[in-house]
Amino acid sequence: MKLKQFVPLLFVLTLTACATPSTTDQKQADADQAVRIKKILDNYVPVTYVSISCVGHGDALVTGYSIQDLVSTREYGGGRCGGTNAAGYPLPKQWRPGMKVKVSWKLDGQPWRETTTNIMRYDKAGMVFIHIFNNNQVRVVSSAEYSSESPKHQIPPGTKIPPPEEQ
Repeated sequence: MKLKQFVPLLFVLTLTACATPSTTDQKQADADQAVRIKKILDNYVPVTYVSISCVGHGDALVTGYSIQDLVSTREYGGGRCGGTNAAGYPLPKQWRPGMKVKVSWKLDGQPWRETTTNIMRYDKAGMVFIHIFNNNQVRVVSSAEYSSESPKHQIPPGTKIPPPEEQ
């Protein structure tokens, strides 16, 4: 009978012996982890996944293009301008100043070119249009309402001079 009373006590003592207080190194590691988690949460940007398209406004045919993700180095793109690429491009749901992207493109019979440009201001995230003009000018637009063929699109069809680049 006394053994039955002693076993639970022995079990509790065994478990409490395993519970050692945190060391200074462990406390520092926990604090560092908390700082990393806070930094991730503070910098989290909700995105929506959109299709991309290329619009050529220059004299030469665009035979290839790509746009880099705002966060990673992954590139999304397609063949010649004119179609839609259901690439699942991760675009922030809300525009903010300084959203720069790297765009690469290839004109018919010429080498690849690349530039970094801002994404123009948008109110609602939508399809991304890469507008390529003469003189290596590129503008990137997101439009949830109007296709590039619409006269209400931020850069209407037939435009030969790019609008000023926003910051």
